[in-house]
Amino acid sequence: MFVTCSSFRPLAVLALSVLAVPLLAQTTYPIEGYISAIHPPRGYEVTGRRFEVASSTSFGLMSSDSTSVASPLRESLRVGVYVQVAGTAVNPFSTIKATTVLIRDDWNQSLSGTCVITRVLSPAPMALFEADGYLIRIAPSTKLAFLGGLNSLAEVSANAWLHFSGKRDKDGILEAKRAQFMPAKPTKFRAVKNIEIATVKTRPADSKDDAMTSEGMGTPAAQSDGAALQQDEQLKIGLGRWHTLPADQPLQQRVHRIGMALVPVYQRDMADDDPSKIHFRFFAVDNNKLHGADCLLDGAILVSTQTIERLTSDDQLAAIVADGVACNLQRQAARTVVAMRKELGIAIAEMFFPPAGIVAFASPSLAGGDRAAALQEERLRIALALMRDAGYDPWQAPEAWRLLDPKKLPANPASIPYPDTGCYQLGILNLQYARK
Repeated sequence: MFVTCSSFRPLAVLALSVLAVPLLAQTTYPIEGYISAIHPPRGYEVTGRRFEVASSTSFGLMSSDSTSVASPLRESLRVGVYVQVAGTAVNPFSTIKATTVLIRDDWNQSLSGTCVITRVLSPAPMALFEADGYLIRIAPSTKLAFLGGLNSLAEVSANAWLHFSGKRDKDGILEAKRAQFMPAKPTKFRAVKNIEIATVKTRPADSKDDAMTSEGMGTPAAQSDGAALQQDEQLKIGLGRWHTLPADQPLQQRVHRIGMALVPVYQRDMADDDPSKIHFRFFAVDNNKLHGADCLLDGAILVSTQTIERLTSDDQLAAIVADGVACNLQRQAARTVVAMRKELGIAIAEMFFPPAGIVAFASPSLAGGDRAAALQEERLRIALALMRDAGYDPWQAPEAWRLLDPKKLPANPASIPYPDTGCYQLGILNLQYARK
């Protein structure tokens, strides 16, 4: 929950004024986060606070106690770099004169996760997989384990599960130290209507009468996507709200074309009755409160016409739609299903590694702050990989999130700081997607 100025009461204002003297007397203001903007010649911005570096500023790594004014890390400051800054300022709102800048060493991070393999780029023995938004290499030194009937790397294909740990190499490829492979097997459970199994309802756009509602898979447009619309409709999936679908054929077809290009090939090639298949559908909706893609049940992804109007290219629209596709792929993960069911108090059994075909709605807000952040970062990584695989420019993803961040676009959009979503993706791009 964010507290705005309008949330303050007179008593709070009085308390703030009483505390103003000790706050102003404080001289050190440590800040931490992604660099979201650069203000030449020596200025940077983190979480809304500006700081400036000077020849006397000392630099180091967050993982080390050593700093130096002559450190080459000084040259690595750019948007998307995660830093801790200490320094002095005249008051809590003025620019900080940085005395020390510590940079997170993302190249040396230990990475791990459990995910679905979306592509097999190279076969054994030096297998290379795309999974969890990383390129993961299996080396002769990797400690391997196989479960569920798998016995070798040669048997591993897209849609199999991978639990990995390792570090990136100089090319940004994750060298797996350990890797455990499991096949995707359907997990039987009693699904909860409108939460894990979607009910689709449609009605005429000008109707507010539920008696006019068609329930089930609705009209052909609801069965496929908005590209089949012949007239404006309203759509409701699961327990969500009603959405207006404009019968703008070129717009709906554009969203459909981009969306289907982003769906991984292994998903597109599956038979419709495969329990691992996600039935992706894409809709443009009229909703000025929706900024980005809304990932609903059963593979449905909505993007608002207001969002599309802010974006300047298919590459940027692909970034937003890819986030919705990644969200659906993410629902394959056991941790999201378990978190959802635990939160709702639903008794379950056999809940180890579910298949892609189980549609389990798992809102990040149900998972706690740390889990929510990890899930969001995973989606952002996967979205970049989907864009690259579909031939879209992943470097346009941070630009898309930047354009969607403010309520109203300024006269000069280039002046907009990058939000954390864009900053995180810039960090990943610099590590894994070197410009050629």
